[in-house]
Amino acid sequence: MSTQITEEISCPQCGAAVKTELWPGVDAVRSPELKARVLDETMFDWSCPECGYAARFLYPFLYHDPERKFMVYLSPTGDGCEAVPMESEFPQLKGVAKRLVTTPESLKEKILIFEAGLDDRAVELVKFALAGVLNKKHGKKTAAGYFCYADETENEIGFSFLFEDETEPVRRNTRMDAYRKSLEIVEGAGPFGDGGFFPVDGITAQKILDEYRESED
Repeated sequence: MSTQITEEISCPQCGAAVKTELWPGVDAVRSPELKARVLDETMFDWSCPECGYAARFLYPFLYHDPERKFMVYLSPTGDGCEAVPMESEFPQLKGVAKRLVTTPESLKEKILIFEAGLDDRAVELVKFALAGVLNKKHGKKTAAGYFCYADETENEIGFSFLFEDETEPVRRNTRMDAYRKSLEIVEGAGPFGDGGFFPVDGITAQKILDEYRESED
């Protein structure tokens, strides 16, 4: 069930106290309208009715899709997992993928990955490899990369990357064969996580690759 609270937020521009509805928890199945706000990246938009000041207001946020069996916890500071349900306390969460992210963009990406029926660890491996190719080709570093789509019929998986100090994204795709190979690697890595919420990102990809290379030596 989705949860809603009301808090007063002081406008940083004019100082007005604005009563604002916040959604600490969203059930994607029961609240499709809230799911749509997450995916169109408006869930955390905030504006002052007095002066028109607009900003993004981030707060701890739990997204749950009970049908696809995944949960994503947005923690702007990267901590606070003790505030979300764990398998030790709620056995019914066993088998539910649980991820920790720090930005709305990463929250959206996780949702798209799980809705596509993909393993996000394998997706991160593909993204990591593509980012390396882009860095070498352009002679500069990618600041962020996000999964966009997967099409088995066209045998494509696509991503969007941002270079440091640039605002226009660079789109790249590769064959789904790369994902399938990455899936073999992560499945061979064995169990991952301790039943709680944890990040799966570029650092995770590097760790998995390092362990895989060590096992091959």
